[in-house]
Amino acid sequence: MPILWAAIALFLLLLLQRWIHAHLHGVSLLLTGRPEWAIYLYAIVLFPGVLLHELSHWLAATMLGVRTGGMSLWPRRQPDGTLQLGYVEYYKGRSLGAIRESLIGGAPLVAGTAVILIIGIRVFAVTDLAAAVRTGDADILARAMADLMATPYILLWIYLIFAVSNAMLPSRSDRHAWPAFLVIAAVVSAALFFLGRAMPVSQDRLAGMLAQPAALIFGYLGIALSIAIAVDVVFMLAIALLESILSRLRGMSVVYDRSGAANEEGAV
Repeated sequence: MPILWAAIALFLLLLLQRWIHAHLHGVSLLLTGRPEWAIYLYAIVLFPGVLLHELSHWLAATMLGVRTGGMSLWPRRQPDGTLQLGYVEYYKGRSLGAIRESLIGGAPLVAGTAVILIIGIRVFAVTDLAAAVRTGDADILARAMADLMATPYILLWIYLIFAVSNAMLPSRSDRHAWPAFLVIAAVVSAALFFLGRAMPVSQDRLAGMLAQPAALIFGYLGIALSIAIAVDVVFMLAIALLESILSRLRGMSVVYDRSGAANEEGAV
């Protein structure tokens, strides 16, 4: 169940992130009126998440003994029309391997999950809120919601979750080595399966030993992704409302192509 929960939440977050990136860029374009300025405004809004993303790549590469090069937090448009908000250079020699490259590529997801969990549990006490929901008592739930809304600097913490969650998912280049990594993982899983059959330890016991840490990991991932989804839904409503207001004020609308790029168009 934790794996299924995390998988569904990840799929939903991917859909929400695609919409948010496109329309956040569209709002930036309506505010500035210039494509170049819109890119910078869009990047500034997501800067905390982009910074964490690139630092996670750099730290993972350094810890794994991979030599790094330059790092950039300056946005730039790619040839396919998409925007690259930052990058870290590391050297892909023959000794790098799919495992280390996959760990480097997945580092932002791990770091982002950790940050969201820390904010959610330590700042917003979402575990207390979840316990209140399970009681089914309206008074207890109302008190828990009141405590949540009374959190100091609540808007700042919500913004940080938004920025981190919309920059933590691996990019296309981050997923470059994942197919090879999945092949390796499948081979290791098959080896463990046959090892379990050859050992006196029962397969059910071996499966239980492996399932417990997996359930813990995916359970925490599911919690973090669910928090990110809840925050993203709130921001989606705000972005949609702001885009509608700006479109009416400026007499312009934003047209989105398949890549998610935004372009202004005169309103009819």
